Amino acid sequence: MARLAQQDPTQSRTADVIVVGAGVSGLQSARRLQQAGLSCLVLEASGHVGGRPRFNNCFDSESHPRTHAIATEFGLLDEPRAAQGKAVLEGFAPFDRHEQPAFSGEDAASLLQLTAILDTISLRQDAAKPDMTVEQLVSSYGATRTVQKLANLWTRTIFGLSSNNVSASQFLSHCASCGGLAAVLDNISGLSDDFSIPEPEHQIGNAIAQCLHAGTIRLHQKATRVEHGSGDLCTVHTESGDIFHGRKVVLAGSLSMCGALEITPSIAAAARWEAMREEQGFSTTVDILFDHPWWQQRDLSGRAQGLAGPIAQVRPSDSRVDGLYALSCQVSGEQSRGMWLWLMSEEERETLIMQHLGSIFGGDSIPRAVQVMEQDDDPLVDGQQSLSIAGGDAGAAATTAQGIMWAAPQGSVYFAGAETSDVWRGHTEGALAAGERTAAELLAVLGAAKAVGLAPRL
Repeated sequence: MARLAQQDPTQSRTADVIVVGAGVSGLQSARRLQQAGLSCLVLEASGHVGGRPRFNNCFDSESHPRTHAIATEFGLLDEPRAAQGKAVLEGFAPFDRHEQPAFSGEDAASLLQLTAILDTISLRQDAAKPDMTVEQLVSSYGATRTVQKLANLWTRTIFGLSSNNVSASQFLSHCASCGGLAAVLDNISGLSDDFSIPEPEHQIGNAIAQCLHAGTIRLHQKATRVEHGSGDLCTVHTESGDIFHGRKVVLAGSLSMCGALEITPSIAAAARWEAMREEQGFSTTVDILFDHPWWQQRDLSGRAQGLAGPIAQVRPSDSRVDGLYALSCQVSGEQSRGMWLWLMSEEERETLIMQHLGSIFGGDSIPRAVQVMEQDDDPLVDGQQSLSIAGGDAGAAATTAQGIMWAAPQGSVYFAGAETSDVWRGHTEGALAAGERTAAELLAVLGAAKAVGLAPRL
């Protein structure tokens, strides 16, 4: 990827479209635009492409067709290995992958009823979305205490927030974008996986980046201000003092990133972003390395879920570092956010995470970890604001055929973040869909091929 990192000051800073954010959605949007003959520049604040890694790297080809197609195109497919051993839910005995934990009759009936009702509501276009939290929603349907804990696990996994901090309408809207609650739960548990991509955002991002014209991607360019008007000229200022010009601007990062930008003239979304800043969720990945796969010796698959601590999900990792074996843990929610923002030391965080890992796997002593690796530099995520899409008032948002809201262009500013997708919102599939949708919106306005570009191809 050396060619991406080269920052030649003589390179043009003008293009038809300036894309802010080199995640999968921004890169896919740029790829489609360049294929149509338009020039693009992609500005990325970090030193790498692909965006934030997501916890799940296994997919269902029927539900994730774009992901499967692009993985096939670039030779990234990896057949998922059949899970060997039992799964674990904290507080319950290990169970076979396609079975449920040993719930009581009351808990099992409550879970069955709740998932059936919420799956139906999420998929009904005419269903009124309740104005309450997810915690209140599941309680209103008589969820047992165990099922309430499961619902809390769902929202922590998806949004990095507890169920009492996520609105029911946002949760159901997310489920609708994924094909219903049942599809969401299958995705979380891995029951529908039929292909995998190791480090999907990294691999897909790098593969798409290699297809772009040399010089398209400008790393270490953190956008700070966007100026757009009614004419055909937009300006993007970066923290380094560089200035980029384009006919249109695409915001392809998270909504929290968009909220940190100064946009002039202001757009309707800005006030909502500002209001939602305190609602960010928290999710990060922590890899725990061992010198042997002790879970296999206990007839466990390494897949587990936590109900009462910082860890939400556990997956065995195919990554091998110096012959070591890894369990990847999704650490999420308000408690986890506190562990990072309260300035705990890495050693203190490691102690809490290892204690919870032991609790999840039945309280038995687990071997001492060789190393605990924190993966994200910035683990704050969009949380529920990922579903409070910019839009705003009168004409600012459009509704898809499924009744899902996504951000419509505002002036010369377009939105391509994964959270703006109408399918698998926030996932790799959603990122690809959002990037393609945004490119189509731009092509409808700018036209393909011989549009009046401000610069030659880069």
